[in-house]
Amino acid sequence: MVEGRDQNYNAVRYLHEFSYRHSQRHPGPTEFGVRGTAGSVGSDVLYLDFRYRQDFEFNDGRQAFMLDIQRGEDLDGLYERQIFGFRHQLLEKTEVWLQGDVTADKSTADAYFSVRRYLGNESWLHASWILPDLYFNTKSDSADEFETEPATAFLQWHQPLKGEDEGLGTTLSLNYLPEAVIVSDTGQLRVESESISAALTHDWMLPAWWLTLDIGGERTQRAYRLRQAEGEVTPVGFDRYLWEITLQSTYTPHPNRPSLGLRYLSVREQGYFGRNLDDVGDIDRREPMIFGSLDFQVSERTQLTPELYLSWVDISQRFDSGRNRSRDEDGFIGKLAFPFVYLMSPEDNAVLTISPSILLHEARFGGGNLQVHWPL
Repeated sequence: MVEGRDQNYNAVRYLHEFSYRHSQRHPGPTEFGVRGTAGSVGSDVLYLDFRYRQDFEFNDGRQAFMLDIQRGEDLDGLYERQIFGFRHQLLEKTEVWLQGDVTADKSTADAYFSVRRYLGNESWLHASWILPDLYFNTKSDSADEFETEPATAFLQWHQPLKGEDEGLGTTLSLNYLPEAVIVSDTGQLRVESESISAALTHDWMLPAWWLTLDIGGERTQRAYRLRQAEGEVTPVGFDRYLWEITLQSTYTPHPNRPSLGLRYLSVREQGYFGRNLDDVGDIDRREPMIFGSLDFQVSERTQLTPELYLSWVDISQRFDSGRNRSRDEDGFIGKLAFPFVYLMSPEDNAVLTISPSILLHEARFGGGNLQVHWPL
């Protein structure tokens, strides 16, 4: 809310992020294990999305100690979480969870209160009420203070695909952040913020095809009052609209499993971007894309999976301060990647992926990507 992201995204930023998405279905976001991807999005910037999640059950599985470690980023910047907790089976098909993101600075600790209800056919509904920075007003050593304390309501429904493994199916997630207000003496501003986001993933398994649909969106609104050095107070807002849709098909009977997909991304951000960029801007991006891949078995444990990404970017970007941040771009961008997939442990289905790439529109090295996926 106060700082915002510290990066001015270039024309290929979202292309890079999409090409660095998790290539393995397992462990999925709702499963136990290690899933991490890291890739270069600039000469000095690394995109990172890492998660280690595991439950340590006892009392015949009716209770568990829970561990969930995350590193990642969203459009407001980098984040990290070290979530510890306890799960208890309250009823036959109902669990209650109590978790916390514990930090040395007590003012930044978060609390998670959750209920999970199993609905039959291995489907479940999960609801959480999250209180970030729970003790900020009483434990912070700064003069900053929440006038309206932040909270998040989270709801997720998951239905495994009948007859298939747990990683396939339908997952719907909703995230709502009611209005929160902070007065920051260190940031010299007051900000009100409210946000809602949603995501849907759905799989179809046809006789010869595997189809996946991914849809996501975000709506964020903020109102800033900036205190200037001369004592003036400047009101300025911020609005973000994001939506993306991806449809991918894979022909499963063929030994090379050819895959083809379509994707469309739209991002509109307008207003004040926070103290990191410390600028007022207007960003409008539209990026249609077509992508595809083939699998080639190199050895018993190694695969080469060349991937092609072809996109047309339409970017209109303006910032009040200039500083080489403004741009207008309308044209082709492309990337060719060569992921080498190594099966580290056949028993655990643990996979290591190393992927160098080439930017086609500039005919130069396009960065590298490292991924590890280890179901537990």
